[in-house]
Amino acid sequence: MTSTKHTYQNDLSATESKWFAVLTRVKAEKMVACLLADRKISVYLPLQKITKVYTRKKRTSLIPLMYRYVFVHITQPQYVQVLETPHVEGFIRFNKNLLSIPDFEIEWLQRVTGEQADIALEHRPFSAGDKVRVVYGNLTGLVGKLIKSLGKNELLVELEHIGIGLRIQIDPSHLELMTPGKYKDSESTSKSRYSFV
Repeated sequence: MTSTKHTYQNDLSATESKWFAVLTRVKAEKMVACLLADRKISVYLPLQKITKVYTRKKRTSLIPLMYRYVFVHITQPQYVQVLETPHVEGFIRFNKNLLSIPDFEIEWLQRVTGEQADIALEHRPFSAGDKVRVVYGNLTGLVGKLIKSLGKNELLVELEHIGIGLRIQIDPSHLELMTPGKYKDSESTSKSRYSFV
């Protein structure tokens, strides 16, 4: 009896640079980004600005937008170099496939980190589970699932190639309804699909 060997997809190219997600050790995102940059590897670490107010002072800091994630823009010859970088635990895989991340999803992340979240909300004819598209502002073109949380409308951006959903407060007047109730009976992408190596 012969067994069939499964072939997994690998998007690495010998000549064309593509984006891939890399998993780091806990609280090592910034260090890994610096080490990769020192090795002349193109790296992107999405950061968000957090402001904390204390009794006598206000402190603003930049923290990673996504826990333990950095993104590298590499060719196949740089693959091992990334893996050999200290505090790197591996590349994120999807069902064991090493899939590249489209440029537009990286661009979305870059726009997300530059978007102002402190905005006024209006009453619009949307409901939880609707598929919506952003039609105004820095995030124009983003498609996601509208949810309700703590009395505020938020947009859950499904970045399927990255495996992360990002919740962003956004003015409902900036949204366009695409499919009513599309997500009401469905779950976000299961975490079990993602692994690293």
